[in-house]
Amino acid sequence: MKHRLHPIRLIAVYIVTVATIAAQTTDVATLQRKADAGDAKAQWDLAQAYWVGSGVPKDPAKGLDWLRKSASQGYAGAEVTLGVLYQNGVQVGKDPHAAASWFRKAARQANHDAKHAQAAQADLGAMAAQGVISVAEADWRAAEPGSEPVKEATNNQDKNRDVKNNGGQSKATPFSLSEVETGLTGGITTKRMATLISQYGVDFSLSSSAKKRLTDDGADDTLLQTIASAKR
Repeated sequence: MKHRLHPIRLIAVYIVTVATIAAQTTDVATLQRKADAGDAKAQWDLAQAYWVGSGVPKDPAKGLDWLRKSASQGYAGAEVTLGVLYQNGVQVGKDPHAAASWFRKAARQANHDAKHAQAAQADLGAMAAQGVISVAEADWRAAEPGSEPVKEATNNQDKNRDVKNNGGQSKATPFSLSEVETGLTGGITTKRMATLISQYGVDFSLSSSAKKRLTDDGADDTLLQTIASAKR
């Protein structure tokens, strides 16, 4: 998603045009009862209705409240929408890390909601490619326990790879094979990955098995050559 829409248009894309507003075909009172009873889909539909004022007075605050309730129950549409809000600072403070957290939740639901899962996966890849979040944060396949298990990697893919060694001097942390794979499968282009590796190096050798793994992940000849000649 390289070209972002104006926030109002963006919310319309993620909330309104996903489907026809449920309140247009479902009695709002019935929708409210279902939402109150804990129906996650009804909560998301009610959030949409409040956001655009369809069948109820327009009230973005109430819409956000119902959106959070739906997302907290694991409804993918609500998770990806909440991620978009944090990504763009609409109705909530702009927070790319919170956005990534919600996108990862939605991205894992391909078996249940392929449309929203794919949208979340694309957003994670785009955010990592832009340097807004780290490669590790874009890895929606990784297990996510109660605390964020994100390896300190990068902020703008340039600043946070610096760590202090025992002598107190800055030392660049090279990419591991798994980090390169995560970047490629998470949406970072081979050109961008080659640039990063040229700057930070890698901590592995390009063995035949590593080469096959990276090729399977989409690495081209230029990236492989960069890895082969990278500092370690």
